[in-house]
Amino acid sequence: MKISEILKKKSTISFEVFPPKNKNGDISSIYRTIEKLSALSPDFISVTYGAGGSTKGRTIEIASMIKHQYDMEAVAHLSCISSKKEDILWECEKLKEESIDNILALRGDYPEGSDGFDTKDLDFRYASELNEFIGENFPGQFCLSGACYPETHQEADGFQNDLLALKKKVDAGAEYLVSQIFFDNDYFYRLVREARKIGIQVPILAGIMPITNAKSLIRMTRMCGCSIPYQLSTMIEAHYDNPAVMQEIGINYAAWQMIDLITNGVDGIHIYTMNRPEIAESIFKNIPNALKEFRSND
Repeated sequence: MKISEILKKKSTISFEVFPPKNKNGDISSIYRTIEKLSALSPDFISVTYGAGGSTKGRTIEIASMIKHQYDMEAVAHLSCISSKKEDILWECEKLKEESIDNILALRGDYPEGSDGFDTKDLDFRYASELNEFIGENFPGQFCLSGACYPETHQEADGFQNDLLALKKKVDAGAEYLVSQIFFDNDYFYRLVREARKIGIQVPILAGIMPITNAKSLIRMTRMCGCSIPYQLSTMIEAHYDNPAVMQEIGINYAAWQMIDLITNGVDGIHIYTMNRPEIAESIFKNIPNALKEFRSND
């Protein structure tokens, strides 16, 4: 089923996983992750493409497993910055063969170690171009979606220009949007409010990442360009060297974000699990009644 059809009927709870990276290419650890996440009854699970497409060969495999072995809807990430048109055609054909109906279309990161990456003769420069290409070659086959940035994409020339780029994604075929991580819900509310003003009417899902390690939090904020609210930063400073307390902070802060989003009528919540299903389990245990009400309003 297409995610756009689910979103017409209900608000969604979903998860993101990534293909495990190791020297021997073994991805068996993902089975336990998906099995535990499936017990939480998500509406769908998305599978990342890997930085620079580094694990792209396993994305379709894992998405197919989610769809057929665990009987859940899967969304396959597909990035295009280093891909040729024939690569995209091949991957879309494979997705079609595996009955994967949903694609999160991304520009993607530049390949690892690509300081000299040549951007002159690229087949795709933007996610909107990828959406258009898939739509032209596979009309009606896939539900396409895109990423959005509550605090502006790091390469964008200001918030308004970033919004205009987002509208291009939607005009090119994105049927819903998933936000990058954020820790201040007000930035997400601003994004939704301003997006609606310029005619972006598709559902916008809030991307939540429970950070349970101080070093990981700092690294992620640098990578994603998101800020840390004062309240959260003071907790981190006080308990930086206490892993047990940091885990409690991450779980409880994510739970609070979700309750606030639910209260304010969010279209859906997408949890970046980092392949740690126990963290998602803990959040769900913290707010069972809020989640029950969220789902009962569908």
